[in-house]
Amino acid sequence: MEIDKVNIWLDCDVGNDDAMAIILGLFDPKSNLLGISSCFGNTSLENCTNNTLRILSSVGRSDIPVFKGAESSLKSVRVTTTAHGKQGLFEADRLIKTFEPVQNISLYDLMKKTAGDRKFVIVITGPQTNIAILLRDHPDIIPQIQEIIFMGGTSGFGNATPNAEYNIYSDPEAAQYVIDTCKKHKLKLVMIALDLTYTCLVVEEQQKRIKEINTKFTDWCLEMLKEFQEAYKAEEFDYPPLHDPVALFYALHPELYVTKSIFVTVECESKLCYGRTVVDKHGILELEPTLEFCRSVNVEEFWNHMIEAVKQAAKNSKIE
Repeated sequence: MEIDKVNIWLDCDVGNDDAMAIILGLFDPKSNLLGISSCFGNTSLENCTNNTLRILSSVGRSDIPVFKGAESSLKSVRVTTTAHGKQGLFEADRLIKTFEPVQNISLYDLMKKTAGDRKFVIVITGPQTNIAILLRDHPDIIPQIQEIIFMGGTSGFGNATPNAEYNIYSDPEAAQYVIDTCKKHKLKLVMIALDLTYTCLVVEEQQKRIKEINTKFTDWCLEMLKEFQEAYKAEEFDYPPLHDPVALFYALHPELYVTKSIFVTVECESKLCYGRTVVDKHGILELEPTLEFCRSVNVEEFWNHMIEAVKQAAKNSKIE
């Protein structure tokens, strides 16, 4: 039986969890990954782009075009974190790099060239700068976009500030522009917040499943996730959440999620709450919903698909 595949464009700032999102996008049976655009975020744009190329090269997928995107936010502010190490990806030099990003073409033109007349989903797992610029400068592409899914924001605690999640905080104005544009054009927008990703933890059982695959590539994956775990232990979490693949997984299996249409906006003015996502889960403001807020996911099925994708990546691996 032939599977109906989902055409996906992934926009990311490749750190440890973005790397796992790429693996899921490449090797889940329902996914047709059209291309990837890199953005500043977990580290510099240069590092994020090179990390993307290394992941693709190391699993034998140099056929996926990579676009080198924004190096700073719409307000030209650079925000980077040390949670993913100096290169933004655990021991990235252990991976191979066999190709370079595309040259002399815009993101818009690359998307049109790659997708052709097909509709596609955009998944954003970093700052939303690239996609905000795309929607601003090329609104004619909007009818071709089925939906936009982003990992970012929170209805409670922050991780960049007490009130703001890192991806949104990196470019609040871009995130708000995407929200406003999707509402204006009735384009479906889906939010995968920290509220949800903190239910998809890299617990011992999942680490054991990766270890049992027993290849050089999965050895690297496991070591990378363990380093990620140590970073979260410093913040008093026993296990790290695997944020970004949860967003890509929605594009493939929305039936495994529970969602609610609610009003969400981004605070772009406040000194103390800059970058906070105001999430009106209970409809207190009585305002028209702006997006679909994901409340839960079938965690067991998410991990089943994630582990199977890692197995396929291991089989395809070019690391010796």
